Amino acid sequence: MRTVTGAILIAASEQAFSHAHLIGFPNHVFARDILLPASVVFAVGGIAFVIWGVLTDGRTTSS
Repeated sequence: MRTVTGAILIAASEQAFSHAHLIGFPNHVFARDILLPASVVFAVGGIAFVIWGVLTDGRTTSS
């Protein structure tokens, strides 16, 4: 579940980044001030969740 959460956050990061570059004049400055930092936060959180999920949600072998 952590891996799925991380993937969703990474997708949200990509969407925020692309929307920051697609919004045109006159609102582009305000959009970039909010969306670019938000995309960084989403990306860092998403990568952290993916790594956490890969490390902890893996299959365990019983012997």
